[in-house]
Amino acid sequence: MNVIILGATGQISSYLIERLLNETTAQLTLYGHHVTQRITVIDDQREHLVDGDILDEATLNQAMVGQDFVFLNTPTAEAMNATAAAMKKAGIRRLVISGTIGLYNEVGGKFGEWGKSMMAYFTNRQPERDAIAALDQDNAIDYTYVRMSMLYNNAAKTDYTLVPFGTPVTGAQVSRQAVAHFITDMVKAPTTHQNENVAIIETGSENLAKPSFY
Repeated sequence: MNVIILGATGQISSYLIERLLNETTAQLTLYGHHVTQRITVIDDQREHLVDGDILDEATLNQAMVGQDFVFLNTPTAEAMNATAAAMKKAGIRRLVISGTIGLYNEVGGKFGEWGKSMMAYFTNRQPERDAIAALDQDNAIDYTYVRMSMLYNNAAKTDYTLVPFGTPVTGAQVSRQAVAHFITDMVKAPTTHQNENVAIIETGSENLAKPSFY
């Protein structure tokens, strides 16, 4: 299995890299801005660093060759569209994107009420919704869009609960380590959660009025 991580210097990517190295035999291509300066390689037999911008078509197309699984840690509409185009040129089907809750006015419960004061976070973004809809209609790509609840770091909290599309999201938080756990689970079983748009929350956070770290 060859996995490319786009936006490899992000925090979720760092936890994902560690998990993939420890729990799989996947070969990793770590792609992003100045990754050769910002990432310390743990296993030089399995980690390949590529300095590049997702919107740099030539560099991205070259990095995609031979990949089996793509993780996009930059969920802008432009990044999703560019990634999809490069994947189709390389004949790659499997894509996972880490995004945010609030795209579909789906945040509910006490958490949703609190979230009204956080409108910069729960903002509808039509270009992103359009890019996700395009993936959903594209028979050449098997995508998973992961709508993450509010993020924090907690190595002891790697459990997660998935909330199907169309269901109100009341879970107030999820650790970055739990998100990395979910993505690792999909790398291990790539046919799971194909063509799904799901929210991810910390198990047990459904009754919180706001994240525990606020």
